[in-house]
Amino acid sequence: MDERPLDLSSLDPARDPARWRAVFDATLVRVDGVLAQRRQDALTLIAGWQRPLLAAAAAAVLMLVPVEVALERRETRAETLQGLVSASEAWAQEGRVPTGAELLRAMDTGSAP
Repeated sequence: MDERPLDLSSLDPARDPARWRAVFDATLVRVDGVLAQRRQDALTLIAGWQRPLLAAAAAAVLMLVPVEVALERRETRAETLQGLVSASEAWAQEGRVPTGAELLRAMDTGSAP
């Protein structure tokens, strides 16, 4: 690593104002040339992004919807399992065996009867 300070004095516009004005003017000439070659204005250019952006949004939705559906199913299964666990704990504490109807009810509601 070089421990000497970096000399940026050559970038100081006040040091040689005529040179910096020439650089600035040359840059403006090039920018104006590029803008003159374009056949459309800025709003038309931005409006041209509509289709690619819509396609990207549609692709994102197509990817996210199945993920959301899978997460909802997983959440529903977790609630059902939690209902069965809590119902089983209640039945075990009472010392009784549940009927099939009680098991189905616990699975449907997600809670102990």
